[in-house]
Amino acid sequence: TGNSQPLCPEQWVSYRGSCYSFSKQKKDWHFSRQSCGAQGAHLLVISDTWEMELFKSIQSECFWIGLRKSTGSGWIWEDGSIFNGTNILSNSPVQRCVVLMKDHFWASSCEFAAPWICEKSLR
Repeated sequence: TGNSQPLCPEQWVSYRGSCYSFSKQKKDWHFSRQSCGAQGAHLLVISDTWEMELFKSIQSECFWIGLRKSTGSGWIWEDGSIFNGTNILSNSPVQRCVVLMKDHFWASSCEFAAPWICEKSLR
């Protein structure tokens, strides 16, 4: 057919040049990160307001995303970029990993069991 468009794997959702997978299980942040890595992906990195709007509209609960507190001071995305968005809601300094819940970033203990979102580029 001559259709050379790359496609997302089965069960993955395609959106604006990326593929997304929503886990059915609930695990801690580190397991979630490894699970994405094993699939050639990474935990969700929200790079623009389009992505934020997409995830705001489809979630029913919280999901692990690729954002955590670095040993320095700031919050770092899985792709190495520095988080410079709105506030991350936290009520304890031991909460070093982030879940996305509706349209808020919540800091959580990295051991908390939650579902996660993996992302990989179609390119």
